[in-house]
Amino acid sequence: MKKRPMYGLALSGGGARGIAHLGVLTALEENGFRPSAISGTSMGAMVAVGYALGIPARDMLRLIKKEIKPLHVSNINWQKQGIFSLRKVEDLFRSLAIKDDFSILKVPVFLSVTNLNSGQNEIISKGKFIQYTLASASIPLLFHPVVINGIYYVDGGLTKNMAAAVLKNQCNKIIGVHVNHIAEKSEFKRMKDILSRSYHLAIYNTIRNELGYCDYIVDPPGTRRYTTLDFNKADEIFDVGYEEGQKLALRLKADEQAARSRFSAGFKKSYQKISRLIKPEQN
Repeated sequence: MKKRPMYGLALSGGGARGIAHLGVLTALEENGFRPSAISGTSMGAMVAVGYALGIPARDMLRLIKKEIKPLHVSNINWQKQGIFSLRKVEDLFRSLAIKDDFSILKVPVFLSVTNLNSGQNEIISKGKFIQYTLASASIPLLFHPVVINGIYYVDGGLTKNMAAAVLKNQCNKIIGVHVNHIAEKSEFKRMKDILSRSYHLAIYNTIRNELGYCDYIVDPPGTRRYTTLDFNKADEIFDVGYEEGQKLALRLKADEQAARSRFSAGFKKSYQKISRLIKPEQN
């Protein structure tokens, strides 16, 4: 019998929009699909690590609503390198992990980070994971860089906002989840709109090559209604991802059924051919 494909999941960055990843994961699990490996950038990195620690997606949603409040005054860090601190997020991961090492994670995880010193992207999958998870989510100016072994690291989205290629040897099929939907816009009323649009276009250009490695791409149009810091709309963003995840699950089931049918037809044809070759020898 043909084995079920192993699916790798590449989760993009997107700030609060990354909560949609939790909806996608929930829908996939409800339909019997579990990733064999995950890559993550920025918020996608946090979701990937949380999932690999064994935290159910809906529990992660509750934790985000309760613990992650980027604009809360208690998270403000008045250092010159960034406005907000990820200290609460770090404390949360340390309380959830029995050991700060990739080896404890239940599925292989690959984190996309930007080496600010070299200007290059790095994919991290060994050693300690907590600091690199924070680094992957450290959006410049909003959050201060994370210094690891004397190197300054920031948001992986600057150089690779969705890492799919790294999964090609980890699975049979790659699912890319991109939560920064790029739709045509007719006008820009404020400077904020122009800056936001420019930022998202620049980030999108970091994943053009990565999209080619994906067998399936989830790109929820509904995410464009939300900003990077709309964590107060977590339930709405989750639902956007959940709806797209259900659509994806239907596609996966249909493709698996079609593959099984092709396999059965091929096996039957081969069996009949062998039978015809053997039968004369038995007479």
